[in-house]
Amino acid sequence: MEKTLVVMRHGKAMAPEQGQPDKDRSLTEAGALALGARLPRMLRLLEAGDATLQIWSSPAKRACQTARLLEAALHEREIPLKKGIETHECLWEQDIDGFLNDLRASDADFICVVGHVPFAEDVVEELAGSTPPFSTGGLCCLRVKLAEADEQGSSSAADHARLLWFAQGPIAAHWDTFVQLQAALTKTAEIIEDRRTAFIATPEDIETIHRFRTNIRTLRSFVAFIKPWQNAQQNAETQALLKEIVGYTSRLRELDVLEKHVRATEGFSSKTCASCKKEAATERAHVLKILTSKQVVRAFERAMSLAKNVVWKKRYLRQGLPAKVVRARFDALIASVEADLSTLDLSDAERTHDVRKRAKRARYVAEFNEGILGADSVEIAQNMVAHQDHLGDICDARANIRLIDEFHRHDLPKAVAHDLARMREQNESFLRDALA
Repeated sequence: MEKTLVVMRHGKAMAPEQGQPDKDRSLTEAGALALGARLPRMLRLLEAGDATLQIWSSPAKRACQTARLLEAALHEREIPLKKGIETHECLWEQDIDGFLNDLRASDADFICVVGHVPFAEDVVEELAGSTPPFSTGGLCCLRVKLAEADEQGSSSAADHARLLWFAQGPIAAHWDTFVQLQAALTKTAEIIEDRRTAFIATPEDIETIHRFRTNIRTLRSFVAFIKPWQNAQQNAETQALLKEIVGYTSRLRELDVLEKHVRATEGFSSKTCASCKKEAATERAHVLKILTSKQVVRAFERAMSLAKNVVWKKRYLRQGLPAKVVRARFDALIASVEADLSTLDLSDAERTHDVRKRAKRARYVAEFNEGILGADSVEIAQNMVAHQDHLGDICDARANIRLIDEFHRHDLPKAVAHDLARMREQNESFLRDALA
């Protein structure tokens, strides 16, 4: 009798944990993602026709998970199965004779089996006389001629097969990049949710809004960085929502910085500190009201949900995303920022502000994931901090001057007006020195 046989090795599995039975090991997230993306294409040579098709699996967890992914890929190709996935102990025990007996006893003429090595290689060697190198997720298709068994169960002639085709398994590491990127995005979104809760609980603590803003900007940097690989519409929506949310907090942050500088300056009147604190408190109440409004809460929840559930572009999901591609984009980003820094005219306030933001983004991305970007990304991030701090001092000085000018439009006590005029001059002096 003749049957078509597909022999498959399970996908990339988790490393064994101490005390864990080998049978209980699962596929890695990247391994499952890789097989889900690649199996439909790996099966493109499969021609089942009207054959009755079955899937057999080793009872090991990683093999059963692989079998379900195989089942989904066959369904996508509109190849019907006779029944659900069957588990066969002979595949776990790597019993070739037992497997061949099960094969003879089956009434199916097309069988896909998911097992392990060395069984997968050994059974192909036994039947076809050649051994393809089965990486995880690899599979081959054979046309098998099974010898008839006699009354004692022994075959009267040798079983043999013809190797029709072989497909090597996907490199799971190319999909692990997606897993690591998503993990970093999810972690940052969860931190932002905690920061928002902390600000609402204690808005008088100026560090709560600062941390909230920093993490929002971090997430914006991550989202901008993954733009080439993320669904374009989702990326644009996420960036727009995050920009809107952080925009509500910008003036409060500037007022907090001004108040901090006022408190740190010797000789200023207590009325000046109180005046700045009052202005910041008014803005803080305004920001709190906005961030807890129904409309902004919905926008915030939507942004966090998008960050936690990235939709990757189909072409990258199909082929994977090697870490070297991510690193190349990172290198291009750093080179671009360094070029901007080397040609920056600090007298151009708008340009300085823009380059500062780009330096921040480069720093946040450098801190993104050392596992993807490489160990030197930590040093690169530290270098960006120096640039960011220098430009930040310049931008803060300009913001202080603008806020002080706004204060002077109102009636101020003489002592407050005098102190603010003095601070304005200090900031002007700092800018002159920086621009020189």
